Amino acid sequence: MNEVDEFIAAFKKEEDIYSSWGELVRQYIKNTLAEKRMDSILKIEPSCRLKDISSLIEKAFYRSKNYENPYNDITDKVGVRFVVLLTDDIPVIKDIIENSPLWEYSDDRDYIKEKEDKPYLFDYQSVHYVVRNLKCIPVSENIIIPDGTPCEIQIRTLLQHAYAEVSHDSVYKCKAKPSSEIKRRMARTIALMESTDELFLLAKNELNKSNEKIEQWATYSISMCHKINPSYDEKIKDKILYHIINVYFDVLTDQLIEKYATYFEDNEDYEQYFTERLSSDYISGFYIKQSAAIIFCLFMAEKRTQIFKSKWPFSENDLNEIMLIMGKQ
Repeated sequence: MNEVDEFIAAFKKEEDIYSSWGELVRQYIKNTLAEKRMDSILKIEPSCRLKDISSLIEKAFYRSKNYENPYNDITDKVGVRFVVLLTDDIPVIKDIIENSPLWEYSDDRDYIKEKEDKPYLFDYQSVHYVVRNLKCIPVSENIIIPDGTPCEIQIRTLLQHAYAEVSHDSVYKCKAKPSSEIKRRMARTIALMESTDELFLLAKNELNKSNEKIEQWATYSISMCHKINPSYDEKIKDKILYHIINVYFDVLTDQLIEKYATYFEDNEDYEQYFTERLSSDYISGFYIKQSAAIIFCLFMAEKRTQIFKSKWPFSENDLNEIMLIMGKQ
């Protein structure tokens, strides 16, 4: 039996072991993400795959890799891939990998470090780890995973994944040697991909800041509403509240939120006064009375009267009733 036949025989004998180890790694990371309530960052179902035997043979014997022991030296006989949305999601999975008690890991490829070392080079981007179990793992009566069994883990963004798929199918598998022009075009797509990811991140961060601001106003509104209306259900999404906050979003300054946070404390009679008015027929609009938006509206009617009136999104009758409660015309 020659060296290639021995390699094939060894892999066929152990492929169930590698397959089981890859699936265990995949499931462990996926479950840990779920426990952290971070599984939403996964945009493609994590996949586990055994390397095709022909690809293994080519890598081991025909790519001038000069392995001393090809079977033991090749660490991606089984691989698991995680695809996330943007680059700021990658550290979440890296942290799980680097802190698992099940394995030791090696950081085999980190494109972020590669960019720092070679800032002018635009090349394939992906984070690669190899993990090896610290103890043997019994899977079934016939399958025991020996300690030190390698599994490669890849982490990519959707954009990086798209590039990898195109380059693998169109360039890597191509029988013809890619020309300099083709290589240049592929490098340009990576540069464009990096720019796109950066712009997405900037937009995402701005949206997150806006959401935090809106949630802060909503939280104060709900808290005060519950004081004057104990039947208010905090668990129900208050669409009216969020709509009205968005209408006035541009004028909601940091100074204004400070006043809103202590609105009842600074005006001791308001809590009882509002309770009495809202339990009567002072406001006929049922949708306003039942929403925590009513507190926000009363506050804005008092503190930013003209802006409140000019941006009011609903009926003039509802506006006049709110203004009347605050003694405004």
